[in-house]
Amino acid sequence: MGAINPHIGTNSSFAEAMPAYQADQWATHLQEVCGEFETISHDWSKFRGAIDLRNIGGFDVAGIAMNADRVIRSRKQIEKSDNKYCFLILQLSGRSILSQRNNEAHLQPGDMALIDSAYPSEFKYDGFMQQISLHIPRATLESFLPYRRIQEARRISGRAGMGAVTKEFLTSTYTEAAHIGEPDYNTVREVLLNLLGATLRGYSPDQVLDQKSRQMANIRKVIEQKLTDPGLTPSMVAELCGLSIRHLHRLFQAEGASCGEWIRLRRLNEARQQLADRRYADQNIIQIAFHWGFNDAAHFSRAFKQEFGLSPRQYRLTEGH
Repeated sequence: MGAINPHIGTNSSFAEAMPAYQADQWATHLQEVCGEFETISHDWSKFRGAIDLRNIGGFDVAGIAMNADRVIRSRKQIEKSDNKYCFLILQLSGRSILSQRNNEAHLQPGDMALIDSAYPSEFKYDGFMQQISLHIPRATLESFLPYRRIQEARRISGRAGMGAVTKEFLTSTYTEAAHIGEPDYNTVREVLLNLLGATLRGYSPDQVLDQKSRQMANIRKVIEQKLTDPGLTPSMVAELCGLSIRHLHRLFQAEGASCGEWIRLRRLNEARQQLADRRYADQNIIQIAFHWGFNDAAHFSRAFKQEFGLSPRQYRLTEGH
């Protein structure tokens, strides 16, 4: 496969991304990278497309270049593939319209939008285009978002302010992905998620965060920073955030879960991702559990099975192939 030019810019030419996949190869490779999608072209004899998969901060990120008319994801396709991810789409060149849940995002070069893999979606293109698609587990993304709410198919401008900072960071980490080692994954991941969360504060329903929302955003940030610490407790969170334990519990009541439950679920989700990730095949289940703050293997196994319906060992055998 011919890779997308690693120094993609908004003026990259068609020739820089090609040669790559022909029509008969495209569907297979798109599915391998992004899951079940259908590509529609009015003239397959002239179709050209390229996909370049990289890893930044432990997240998959795909560079996509093609001249198709549309890409769709139907309910039937959702049922056949993993739907736990959200895609942060960054338009590099060309124009596109992203549609999901009665929303439409009209993207010019530099614009971004979020798409949730759990819902039907449609991507329309005006000629040749290039995009970056960052794949983020939904639970991870929600923990960094205002109101824990994903606003699908809403245009996020990358021309100024935090949007521009997020766009530049995503573009530069994509370009330098081959030179970012695993010891730096957590740093890159945290910076990226915090930048995205800060960017989206300007796109919240009320356009500003009230005091409670700001406090919850800070609490979630502290929890993420300390998630691997086995000593992390609601009392520690309250102290680090400068809040009383009573006020902390009141804030979480509005979220529908206690602080302790939130910490447990975040740890379980992170452990689940590593169990399914072949990069961690050399780590046993106990090592992964202890890394994410659990200090009792039996308790971890019970909690994991209660949450996901399978024991950690069964889950790894099923998902970690």
